[in-house]
Amino acid sequence: MVKMSKNKKSLKRLSIIQFASVIGIIFLLNIIISTFNFRVDLTEDHRYSLSENTIQLLKDESKLKERIFFKVYLDGDLPADMQQIRNSIRNVLDEFIAYSGDKIQYEFINPSAESDDSYNRAVQEKIFNKGEGILPTYINSMDADSKEQLIVWPGAIVEYGGQTVDVVQFFDREMIVLGENVSNLVDKTINDIEYKLISSIRRVTNVNPKSIGFLQGHGELNENQTREVRTALKKDYRVGDIEINGQIQALDEIDALIVAKPTTRFTEKDKFVIDQFIMKGGKVMWFIDPINVNLDSLAFTGETMGLSMDLNLQKDMLFKYGARVNNDIVIDEVSTHEFVPPKHIKAPGLAWIFYPLIQTGKHPIVNNLDPIKTEYTSSVVPVNSNDLAVKKTILLQSSPKSKSLMAPVRVNYGFAFEEYKPDFSNPKFGNNPIALLLEGEFTSPFENRLSPVFLNDSAYKTTFKSVPNKMIVVSDGDIIDGSFIYYQQGKKKMSPIPLNIDRFNVMTKNGSPKFHYGNKEFILNSIDYLMGEDALISIRSKSISLRLLDDKKVKKEKSFWTTLNILVPILTIFIFGFILLFIRKRKYAK
Repeated sequence: MVKMSKNKKSLKRLSIIQFASVIGIIFLLNIIISTFNFRVDLTEDHRYSLSENTIQLLKDESKLKERIFFKVYLDGDLPADMQQIRNSIRNVLDEFIAYSGDKIQYEFINPSAESDDSYNRAVQEKIFNKGEGILPTYINSMDADSKEQLIVWPGAIVEYGGQTVDVVQFFDREMIVLGENVSNLVDKTINDIEYKLISSIRRVTNVNPKSIGFLQGHGELNENQTREVRTALKKDYRVGDIEINGQIQALDEIDALIVAKPTTRFTEKDKFVIDQFIMKGGKVMWFIDPINVNLDSLAFTGETMGLSMDLNLQKDMLFKYGARVNNDIVIDEVSTHEFVPPKHIKAPGLAWIFYPLIQTGKHPIVNNLDPIKTEYTSSVVPVNSNDLAVKKTILLQSSPKSKSLMAPVRVNYGFAFEEYKPDFSNPKFGNNPIALLLEGEFTSPFENRLSPVFLNDSAYKTTFKSVPNKMIVVSDGDIIDGSFIYYQQGKKKMSPIPLNIDRFNVMTKNGSPKFHYGNKEFILNSIDYLMGEDALISIRSKSISLRLLDDKKVKKEKSFWTTLNILVPILTIFIFGFILLFIRKRKYAK
């Protein structure tokens, strides 16, 4: 008995020693592991991992000199889709903190948290800041007896050095109907979170921004017509108007030039100045309308003609660089709407084949963008295929059910009605390029055209072969035009309208907007790409796949899965309980 007692004590002592050893090893491992900073993302699309360019910026102490504080206002009692976006924002910010330490901080705030409605309204007005802050989204829920509206604020206020310096808008949607399928919106928003947050950090820490000039002097769009794009660009760049007027050094102080829908001829002097700007590395984004459609005539008579405009750019200058802007108008079955007389038509607008709706592709500039709205657009095609020094990439193109009509083009409201529309199933129809990216070493169209006296002038050095450079040619000036022309009591009027909003407010059957455009994002991405911000573009093109449920299957099998999820846990508990009871009975029955 004594020997058995000693054996029991030895076993007990050994068990205690083993338990203490395991606890000690675990404790030591925790101490050792805590000294290393590493994170493991086992998801297929690396949704919880930051891009290498983001990590480098977050670790760069020379740029992150002071604390950056994000006040995120997407919080409170939110629908499931909005909760998914909120959680993704929190995950990304946590990743930022993991690499930057205390230089990045954040707080989630519910703008409707207080019981005092007047206080909540004051807070929301401050967040909105007369349209300069976060833009709200209204979520409507409707049933047979009532209609309720929830306001969410999908954005963040950014403070740097203790001051408010920036605003991040995670998505821009004026209204959502509860129950509407917003999977595309959620997917796109989650994809863009890292891009939008790191873009904001880059903006607030950039002490020496590059400069962009909007060309004037050739009937280009004015400041009011391009205000939305200018306002967005001013967050990252210095922006202003610029005129050449034959001055050879007119563009020396800018890094990029935007030519927005010129309507009058360019002189050879102005063309030469732009050419030499390109030869020396200056970036240009062209928005060219080669066809003039008289909208006044169309509005008052129901018919007009699209006639060619000679801007003195297409035949020599742009062609030499590698792009031919055609004197045509592209019509497309995939299009947006237009209000069409007579007034007795009650439709909120009819499909207007002269307004192609452009689906975006896979290039980093256009990846994950909403469709692009165009109006009376022409086609632009790559030329000089033997010129291997310049790479040509199609960024935007119309649908396979489109066709180009050579000028002069008859434009008649009759095309809005089915009986007068072309047969878009015609196999001769096909894609027409709308935007072209040119990259490489451009050859000057002024080569062998200048006087030796000018070439030998020591005051100005002329070159006919560019440094490695980029430009983008878009064959529609309306892509950047943020103005809306309408007619009231026989008078022509103009009003500003956001580029992403459908000005005709066409709705789907469930009451949500049918169209939401990506024009502004396309322009901003294009400028970033031209200005060498490839790192940001690569972050934006990162794609996160959301494993969404099949809505039809969910509705069909909802009862089955609900019952299964309720009964299986209960049955499992009963089975385990029965097994344990059976074991205890057998054990103690002996």
